[in-house]
Amino acid sequence: MRKTLQRGKQQVLFNNLPQSTLDFGAGVIARISRIRGTQATTLNAGMVLRKISEEARAWPEEYRPALRDDILRDASRFVLLDPREAEAQLFPKVMWCDNQECGRVVNFDARNVQLVRTCPRCRRGRLNQMRFVTVHRCGELAPLLPPVCEKCHESNNMALETRGSERISGFRWICRKCGTTRAVFAGPCRSCQWPNPQLRTMSIEVHRARRTYYAQYTTLLNVPTNRFDKLLADSAWPIVVSAKYLGFQELTATPLEHCVQSAEPIGNLDTGVSATDLDALLQQQASGQLKAEDLLGELQRLRTRNTQSQNARSPEHLKNSLVSRTGVPASSWEQAAQEILESLLPHEIGRPHALSEDQNRASIMQKARLMGLQDVLVLDDFPMILAAYGYTRTEDGPRGPGRPDILSRLNPFPVDRDHSGRTPVFVDQINADALVLRLDPLRVLDWLVRNGVNPKVPQGSDSAMSIRGYFVQVFSDAKLRETLSASDPAQRMVFGLLHTLTHYGIRQAALLSGLERTSLSEYLLPSTLSCVIYCNHRFGATIGALTSLFEQSLDEWLSTIRSTHRCIYDPVCNDSGGNCHACTHLAETSCRYFNLNLSRAFLFGGPDEVLGQIRHGYFQGSRTTP
Repeated sequence: MRKTLQRGKQQVLFNNLPQSTLDFGAGVIARISRIRGTQATTLNAGMVLRKISEEARAWPEEYRPALRDDILRDASRFVLLDPREAEAQLFPKVMWCDNQECGRVVNFDARNVQLVRTCPRCRRGRLNQMRFVTVHRCGELAPLLPPVCEKCHESNNMALETRGSERISGFRWICRKCGTTRAVFAGPCRSCQWPNPQLRTMSIEVHRARRTYYAQYTTLLNVPTNRFDKLLADSAWPIVVSAKYLGFQELTATPLEHCVQSAEPIGNLDTGVSATDLDALLQQQASGQLKAEDLLGELQRLRTRNTQSQNARSPEHLKNSLVSRTGVPASSWEQAAQEILESLLPHEIGRPHALSEDQNRASIMQKARLMGLQDVLVLDDFPMILAAYGYTRTEDGPRGPGRPDILSRLNPFPVDRDHSGRTPVFVDQINADALVLRLDPLRVLDWLVRNGVNPKVPQGSDSAMSIRGYFVQVFSDAKLRETLSASDPAQRMVFGLLHTLTHYGIRQAALLSGLERTSLSEYLLPSTLSCVIYCNHRFGATIGALTSLFEQSLDEWLSTIRSTHRCIYDPVCNDSGGNCHACTHLAETSCRYFNLNLSRAFLFGGPDEVLGQIRHGYFQGSRTTP
């Protein structure tokens, strides 16, 4: 039986993705087989896939074989779909007699017969669809089937008895023919050979249990539309974007989407005199300001100026200048290019309101700077893309708390036959209110030094650019979805600071705005020392909430973030690292980093579970601030 479901995009993206199950109504359980949608052609697929690759790296490549980096780099293998409707099929085709004296379990999956409602064994009981399924961390989802009786050597007479228990461990199988009993056990997964033998056993769950399906999403704020396709199609775009981020004078007046055209090689451009310049020269000659014999020299001077200006914007020159000014190799800039681009886009495609530009709120800006913030911005109705790209079972992430083993496999959605067998990524674009916090690079650097970390700032020709480049270099090849170790204390401290600050910001913003905490999410750009708190629109009405907070309650919000340094579980929480569900943790819908690398110690000082004692919290000022 196949049924088409009409569902809203939000419901599809959060509840009804392929290979998930749902209660269809009237006691019917179904599994989503596919999602039909229209291709989202206005989005830059390469950027979406690059972001997916960044998040998927939390899993080793052997645990995401269809979502490896080399596959995700090939945009022709994927299709971005705007979901419209879902198709579902009856699952599982296993029925359970509700007659307690019978209780037989009948498997219709292998039978080419029509399902019946009356038990074919006792003729009195009503058959109901089995609500239990077996699930494995590799992604396998299978029906719970009756075992073969050890004495009768058949399964037709096996019944499932609950014995009044609500737990599977209290259930048992019993053969109604000979009375043989056995425990309910899922057995090993037959679809994989999990490397750790101890993790090969399947679990028995109610089909709607959380552990049976974890959708994997990525979020892109300010995602570039096809307006930026020419920029992103050029191999030089990471260098150009990095130069624009650092404020290279050569690119200051050029819109980002035109920067690559401006940086084309000299041989591809006309570096002669523009019509405007030529008109100006002719006017000067007509008015007597320029003699006829000097006209040729002036034309040559303008041509030389234009050539030098264009040389300064060539990709090779920008690359050499970027490396010499910052002391950071080009490879680090190229790796961080997507983060840098995302930090630039608010100024390119929107009109952010910056606290530093509001002269009427100078006192609040002063408070922000005392907290070590370089600026606070609000983005009103800014585009946000939510992209669902796969799923896991039994575990949301690759590892559990304190578990070194890989505990789940990342699976893509089944290929879409309507789009040439490409792998679908389901996307939804909404407008989000967002607050952007930017840390002061000098303050962060000073904080590291005061805590005994000796940052190796590159020796570039521009010290300010070198410091900003240092933080780009710190996060090169960083595995931010794992617990960061003490081998790179600067990496753990800076990311932990940014991550914890964001969580504090979300918790306090929820209190002041009246929103559910789960309706706010984080978006971190650690290479640029920036974090974004945005309304994810998953739960309830959130339109304008963060804009109102910025306009009316920003002073109070900053004050509460800085002053809320205790936890109700202190001193136990503080002594064990200052990190628990009551002070720093957020729901999985709000935190995409699995609540890792958090500690109040980064903000207020104290013990960190990895680095030990943090003597100076970031909010405790610097050598030049109170």
